[in-house]
Amino acid sequence: MGMPSIEDTRAVPLPADPSRQDATDSGDGHGSLMRPVPIVRITAAGRESLVDQVVREVRFDLHLNGRHLVALVCLPSELKAFVVGFLVNEGILVEANAVQVVIDLDEGRIDARGAFDPEVVEGFRSKQTLTSGCGSGVAGRAFDRPGRCLKVTSDLFVRPETIATFMRVLRDEASLYRSTGGAHIAALGDGQGQLIAAAEDIGRHTAVDKVIGKALLAGHDPRRCVLFCSGRLSSEITAKAIHAGVPVLVSRAAPTDLSVRLARHYLLTLIGFARGQRMNVYSVAERILGA
Repeated sequence: MGMPSIEDTRAVPLPADPSRQDATDSGDGHGSLMRPVPIVRITAAGRESLVDQVVREVRFDLHLNGRHLVALVCLPSELKAFVVGFLVNEGILVEANAVQVVIDLDEGRIDARGAFDPEVVEGFRSKQTLTSGCGSGVAGRAFDRPGRCLKVTSDLFVRPETIATFMRVLRDEASLYRSTGGAHIAALGDGQGQLIAAAEDIGRHTAVDKVIGKALLAGHDPRRCVLFCSGRLSSEITAKAIHAGVPVLVSRAAPTDLSVRLARHYLLTLIGFARGQRMNVYSVAERILGA
């Protein structure tokens, strides 16, 4: 019996993207964030046809005051929070409420109008960098010299057991990841381990942007929060936290050497390998009581 021919498979035209039709800014439910697709699963016992759930991915062009800045790829949800968080985390926008965001789902366009830092915007355009993040993220600053960053100042202190508790909260909140295996999560908690905001997306960067944006739009101060995220702590994730003024950044995964250098220079408490009450504190351990 010969090998099956590739030509035996019927070509199926690529359908129009339905996620444009039901994209939502509410984030309620996962119906619009997943799509069922027929697959063939192969195991040692053989193969079977079934339906799997995959996360949706949509591209938007972001314009600032009518001028194109960058193309963004994300889940079609919580887009206003995403844009606000992205602009704050990149150092382009200082005041979260000093911006108008208009979303055109049909055209795949987001217009943000407000008073942006012109030097940072031009730096973003001239120094775009392909990052090491999921989805080949693009950022506009040199990570060893974040734009307007000041030293992280906060009197927030956190206990190791609080971080351990919140890591369990993070796991429970990651429902889209459990359904698809194709999403990252970021969340903000207070010093007592209470959940303030959470966001899931296809990339770590977009999840962090969304959760910071959600918190700012709801009136929370990131300087009084701990930021938890899935995946490694790369320099671009660390720079986003510094721009937002977050004092503590935590992950179950490892940091890079540049993220450690950034954290030490800007006085961000950086924690990796947080599992149970065990964790590695790479900078400013004074904020972790008992560490």
